[in-house]
Amino acid sequence: MPKPTLDFKAHVFQCPHCGISAKHKWYNIAKGIISEHGINYYEEFIPNLYMSLCAQCNRYTLWLNEKIIYPSLSFAPWPTEDMPLDIKDAFLEARGVVTSSPEAASALLRLCLQNLMTHLGGNGKNLELDISNLMKKGLPKKFRDKLRAVRVIGFDAEKPGEINLKDAVDTAVALFHLINMIVEATISRQKKVNQLYTTFSNPKPVRKKRRTQKRKKARKPKPKKKEEIVPKPTILYR
Repeated sequence: MPKPTLDFKAHVFQCPHCGISAKHKWYNIAKGIISEHGINYYEEFIPNLYMSLCAQCNRYTLWLNEKIIYPSLSFAPWPTEDMPLDIKDAFLEARGVVTSSPEAASALLRLCLQNLMTHLGGNGKNLELDISNLMKKGLPKKFRDKLRAVRVIGFDAEKPGEINLKDAVDTAVALFHLINMIVEATISRQKKVNQLYTTFSNPKPVRKKRRTQKRKKARKPKPKKKEEIVPKPTILYR
């Protein structure tokens, strides 16, 4: 497979919509005249304006002068692989608006964190309490300190979903990374533990089968040798 890239007219690159390295089809864009009779297609191609269609999410990316103009490119990280789907949707929505409105992105990310706490067994109403309970289960203390630094928990915490005009890009980016790190420290870690437990607790069926076959061969009685028939002597008479 070709190396993923964001180069103009590349066949494979990381889609700015879904974040997956997928194949893309490229299209020229033509202009036509819109009238009461419909669209008179086509008048001519628009120079330096192209569309690429993602094979994974089936959404278009608009390019002008070899640069993406839609959707707006985001500098925020992509959601980690094991993030629950409902949380991932809000995470991606926040990622799409962080450049134009870090305040709205921060509000969405606080909702993501609240829903994540519910997914991990908390009540989602008291984030401070939920984080403390996760720390008892092994979540490092550094997460609590960082969440207090961005006013997600603590005395000066912002409510989930509430837009605060004081939230800057740095706060939003920190929240993106924190949510990813919490998912990796809880869901991803437990997933790896479960995989290891399954691997070591279940012996390979192939070996078991081979042992059974050896036992059957050992128990199978050896066939008896057939006795040779000696012909009787013939008496000749004169």
